[in-house]
Amino acid sequence: MFRPFADWLADTPLSKTLQDHAWVVPTSQSIHILAVSIVWVATAVALLCGLGYWLRLHSLEASLVRRWPVELAHDPRMIRFAVSLARPAYARHCASCHGTDLRGNQASGAPNLADSIWLYGDGGIGDIEHTILYGIRSGHPKAHNVTDMPAEGRLHQLSAAQVDDVVEFVLALSRQPHVATAAERGRKLFYDKGNCFDCHANDAMGNTDYGAPPLLGPNWNYGGDRPALRNSIHGGRHGRCPAWISVLTPPQVRALAVYLYVESAKTAPQGPS
Repeated sequence: MFRPFADWLADTPLSKTLQDHAWVVPTSQSIHILAVSIVWVATAVALLCGLGYWLRLHSLEASLVRRWPVELAHDPRMIRFAVSLARPAYARHCASCHGTDLRGNQASGAPNLADSIWLYGDGGIGDIEHTILYGIRSGHPKAHNVTDMPAEGRLHQLSAAQVDDVVEFVLALSRQPHVATAAERGRKLFYDKGNCFDCHANDAMGNTDYGAPPLLGPNWNYGGDRPALRNSIHGGRHGRCPAWISVLTPPQVRALAVYLYVESAKTAPQGPS
């Protein structure tokens, strides 16, 4: 029953062409083999390139973590790599609080990470890395959690009028418009009943052991105008930062620390002030 079909197929123009040009079939087979070979070679090259990239990335990440932080601060090549690694991690995990521009959010008290003022430590890569790893009041046993800003008014340490006087004193410290007589009363409270100097220091420059910020402005975590200062003194502050040790990889943590170090260095004062 297949004989008529076979005869018909042999009689078609395509079959006759193939019969008349016997070289067509082997040539087509050769082209097919060549095409498959090209695909395999291209795939192998791509895999080798990918493997080379992964090995280089792994080597750089290992070097980033292995080297002392103080060494990294003086290595432009490693800084460039760290910044490239940190930016995606920052955008995913940090920008929601500190902003895409690193300028912080006074509504939530997320500090500005682009200035040269630090709540904890001196702004070195190691200090920044510690805060990223363990957080602030995060619940981790190694977190920064020595103290916080007490609610001087709500806990009746200071009366409402005394809170207002301390506000005027802080306005005076930060060279903002203030009521001089009230500021003088506030100065006495700052060093006496309010006990503010114990954390913020006698010169109001703050204390990075406690995470107490300077009060001289113009950089404020929660705002430095009269209403914001009154809210801070009356109700206290209890800002926190999560511990990222179980979320980010060691290279990501180190890279973020380098990135923030570099960004803050751009605004650091040059020479004696």
